Amino acid sequence: MMKKLSGICVLALALIVLAPPIYADPVDLELILAADVSGSVDGTDFALQRAGFEGAFRSAGVISAIENGTIGSIAVTLWDFANTISVAVPWTVVSDGTTSNAFADLIAAAPRDITSGNDWQSNLINEALDALMQNEYDGTRRVLDIASEGAQDIDGCTYNNVNCVTVQNARDAFLAGGGSAINAIWLNDRDFFGLDASDLINAFEYGTLNVIGGFGSFQVFADDFNAFGPAIEAKIIREITPPVPEPASFVLLGLGLAGLFCMRKFRR
Repeated sequence: MMKKLSGICVLALALIVLAPPIYADPVDLELILAADVSGSVDGTDFALQRAGFEGAFRSAGVISAIENGTIGSIAVTLWDFANTISVAVPWTVVSDGTTSNAFADLIAAAPRDITSGNDWQSNLINEALDALMQNEYDGTRRVLDIASEGAQDIDGCTYNNVNCVTVQNARDAFLAGGGSAINAIWLNDRDFFGLDASDLINAFEYGTLNVIGGFGSFQVFADDFNAFGPAIEAKIIREITPPVPEPASFVLLGLGLAGLFCMRKFRR
């Protein structure tokens, strides 16, 4: 009897080991949309920001970009962040006009749970990596999209210093841990943050030094929340569309293929 039980156990273990792995749902892109809702974002700005995200997923351009992907679907979630993070809309698969508009409906209905606090980008990046690596989707790319109107002003960083090592470390860990890219859309914040010569911090300098990274990463600027809608729509379309390798990558690929060809001829 014991021998029979041992045999059954061995067989069961073998089946577990040899069984094909269970994969998560494949999608072209896992995308976290993270919106700054810190204390400097008033009610009017928040409404314009929400309307921008909503309008993007009702647009023909975003829907077309999703449908034309290799798989034809993305997994997307909307987060609000300041000192803490609130999931405004949970992970949702979007694959066509119906599901995209349904996601837009969820954005429109999502309340604002955070009304004060600091712009804690490093915490956001760390939490985003965990969410991307632990969800039930298997994306070809994993992207964090940050919308913010200022530099991190917490955890060793200040609103008037362009260098923020805490955010740099979070970005580097994100990319090393499985994230594909971090992109950003920056908004003008009076004379503290923007692209004017009078601003304390140049938004693009800050983004390049501390935030964006990964293959195909990029940053854009919206002068105010009225300009956010068109800017975020174009940005999301660009994020859904796979980045094209730089010409140098094609040169290296060509040299590699040429080398293989030469090796084969030499062996003959």
